[in-house]
Amino acid sequence: MNFNPHRDLDTVRSILDFLPMGVYVVDGERRIQWANHRTRHRFCMEKDFPWGDPHCYQSLFKRESPCADCPAMRTLKTGRTEYEEIKSEHQGELKYYLVTATPLRRDRSASQTLIIETIQDITDQKRADEALRRLDDINSAIINNAPVAIFTLDKSGKFISVNPALATLSGLGAQAEEKLLGFNWLENPYTVRSGLAERIRNCLAGEPFELQDFPFTTYRGDRGQYIHVRGVPLKGKGDKVEGMLCIIEDNTEKVKAQIQSIQDAKMSVIGRLMTGVAHELNNPLAAIAANTELACDLFQNVKDGTVGKEEIEELREYLEVIEDQAFRCKNIIKDMIDLTKKDGFEALEIDLVAMLDELLEVLNLNKLKIRLVRDVPPDLPPVRGDINALKQCFLNILRNATDALESRDAAVIRVRAQHRDIGVRVEIEDNGVGIHDGLVDKIFEPFFSTKDTGKGVGLGLTLCYEFLKRMGAEIEVKSVLGRGSVFVVTLPVFQETSGVE
Repeated sequence: MNFNPHRDLDTVRSILDFLPMGVYVVDGERRIQWANHRTRHRFCMEKDFPWGDPHCYQSLFKRESPCADCPAMRTLKTGRTEYEEIKSEHQGELKYYLVTATPLRRDRSASQTLIIETIQDITDQKRADEALRRLDDINSAIINNAPVAIFTLDKSGKFISVNPALATLSGLGAQAEEKLLGFNWLENPYTVRSGLAERIRNCLAGEPFELQDFPFTTYRGDRGQYIHVRGVPLKGKGDKVEGMLCIIEDNTEKVKAQIQSIQDAKMSVIGRLMTGVAHELNNPLAAIAANTELACDLFQNVKDGTVGKEEIEELREYLEVIEDQAFRCKNIIKDMIDLTKKDGFEALEIDLVAMLDELLEVLNLNKLKIRLVRDVPPDLPPVRGDINALKQCFLNILRNATDALESRDAAVIRVRAQHRDIGVRVEIEDNGVGIHDGLVDKIFEPFFSTKDTGKGVGLGLTLCYEFLKRMGAEIEVKSVLGRGSVFVVTLPVFQETSGVE
């Protein structure tokens, strides 16, 4: 059956020729009755079909049999517009087409319906969709197999997606999605109490954040968990925040291992200092015993009634020696007790000026005949760190300085401090024996000492180095043999959001 459009359809046909898609008309047997210019050009069809009316699947898609689930046949049954995606090889390339079939009119003599079909090349769209699907599959695989918890919150703070690692971290297991999706994290009392809710709220306002070794309490109220948490605002059109991406890594084992390593370092120092402690305690105890014996002899003279003014002065000197040596023993023992304390590091606000004053008073440099030159401004900002560890570090450096000044004339210790961009810089300088150039780089190594046997007592510079590093501080030394040494400690300024790693 040939298609002979009325004269008033010529205009419509001209319009169809210029449409940016293929348009053709088929009869009930899927024979092409008419095709627009784009269809003929794209599929290399003859204009007048000299071989007869070709089937659409032959001429358009070079197939020997009809397409599976043909939209033309479906529209004959339903009387509605039908759609189908069809794959076809065109000029050696696999192409994708979207075919739309719509009933056109019924031919009364043949009792057949003509069908108008459009054909659109959707190859690029399909390829883009496939690339996007593959990317989505890769992203999903990465998120689902990531060893860290990854989830998203909407702009109100409710969970909208969770990954398996979060199910493990939270302890909810298979119930994670059921329990968490739709739950508002901003309303969790543990999140509020820890200060994390405020960070989340700021992130949802556009401010990203990252917290290292953050002490976390689970939804059950369990403590003792440490997390590394990062929050990133998710922005949409117009740079408007639509939600938040959160990544959490469980650092509990790492933090516990770090705490244990510090404790192990302490115990290691104790072990290697035991011999030195024995020597150190032996010397003051021997002095106490000797001066006690001399004092007892003087008391015997008092008993005999033969003591004079000179003997009383001599007795006072003996008692002063006994007192000094007793306090020396006390300090040695206190150092050992402080070393064995099993406390973790804390991010505390430390008044450095007050701490240095306290340590210098404990040392009592006047009794040691050492002149102190102190240049510490009273308005220094507070520093961040663990108060006990920092005291031990400075006390160790100061005691090293006093040991280096033993038997030196005009002994001087200079303590200087100043606030710089990098933090608060503290310098402790002595004009003692100094350190040989070849040994300066080794003084922070374990078991290394420039002191005589029996004088290597205290924290040790190795532990000082480890403690300060743990607090985010730095230590360095400059020394000239025979002229003295300068230890420089740079400490971070305390901020409300800072923490000790």
